[in-house]
Amino acid sequence: MQNKRWNRPLSLLLSVVCLLGALSACSGEQPDPGPPVPMVVGEEVGTAQFGIAFQRGNAVLRDQIWAALQVLSADGTVGRIARSWFGYDPTTIPADPYATEALEEVRERRMIVGVDAAAAPMSYLDEMGVFRGFDVDLAQAVGDYFGWEIEFFPIAWEERELELQSGNIDCIWGGLTLTDRILERMEHTESYMENRQVLLVMSDAGITNLRGMRGGRLAVRQGSAGELVLGENLAFRDSVEEISHLERLSFALYALRRGLVDGVLMDEAAAQYYIRVGNQAAFAGEMP
Repeated sequence: MQNKRWNRPLSLLLSVVCLLGALSACSGEQPDPGPPVPMVVGEEVGTAQFGIAFQRGNAVLRDQIWAALQVLSADGTVGRIARSWFGYDPTTIPADPYATEALEEVRERRMIVGVDAAAAPMSYLDEMGVFRGFDVDLAQAVGDYFGWEIEFFPIAWEERELELQSGNIDCIWGGLTLTDRILERMEHTESYMENRQVLLVMSDAGITNLRGMRGGRLAVRQGSAGELVLGENLAFRDSVEEISHLERLSFALYALRRGLVDGVLMDEAAAQYYIRVGNQAAFAGEMP
């Protein structure tokens, strides 16, 4: 009997709470969702592969770098670098601690790496003019492994092949998609990372799948893997009303924030990184 008397106030309190909740629901009041934020639509538009390209005939350097990456994958270095940038490990490098044993003598050298200076989080210049990114750290790890001096050289992405053929750089390493052209005209590594192409939208757009972009406005960076997969996913491409091919990813993200486009087609790693860091130096740049 005593327990029942003590439980009455609690029962009364619970009844009041439930009644207030019901009244709030009837009034139509909803919690404030806050300002809209960028989000990734679950479905992927397509998938490409990242690799490293070299001059035709320079198979020695290609084999040295690929062997070192396999050793660094085996000892956990690759995974650690990946998680520091992406929060997970999307790399596809086979783990082989003995891969470099099959190489002939590897001599000290300076390797000039051509990178995209506006491709965060793969490679970019920070506000201090220092190269940063997953590919930058990965290339430096290979340099440290062999005792090489690594120099990063910013290249105009549309001129990357010319820079390589002219000998200004030793390799292209920075978010490079292994297109048919590269496979046919250059030496290249195997794929070291799967490059899923996803749709970035704002949370208040009401777009939860690719069908939600039907009749919408899409932005994509020129020369990117996004352009490549658009040519392969014709159903998605043809469902979009307007496609803007922009010079920089920062332009596309600016257009998304201003409501000038409904979605941006981009690398999943870059999209997730952008969600984490926001409009910081990694995605800064002159706006159109």
